[in-house]
Amino acid sequence: MYKTRPFFRTVALVILMLASLSTMADKQEVRRLAKDTLTVVTSPWQETPSARMAQSAYPVKLMVKGRSLRITSKHEQVLPIYTQGGVLYLAMQLTPGVNWLNGLPRGRYRINNRTIRIK
Repeated sequence: MYKTRPFFRTVALVILMLASLSTMADKQEVRRLAKDTLTVVTSPWQETPSARMAQSAYPVKLMVKGRSLRITSKHEQVLPIYTQGGVLYLAMQLTPGVNWLNGLPRGRYRINNRTIRIK
């Protein structure tokens, strides 16, 4: 009888460990399901925080002329241009005065938190 007692203790310990593991797995499954069932629909044109999209250091004036973009700047600087999805498309080096950007594909762009449409 003495020799079988440790065997039963070991079996009981293994059963308790398996039960606790299955409980932990159930909790993780519930957490995973809770995250997956939450559906968030966002528009690519929502206001985005300025920390995510870079802007030029100084103000610029933008004007669309046909398929060209006229950019007037008083300072030498870099102007980041983003696509409608928020992906950096181009970082344009500006010189003081009038700068022209030709050849942009049709679509909408975000420049200094303004929406520009090229037709």
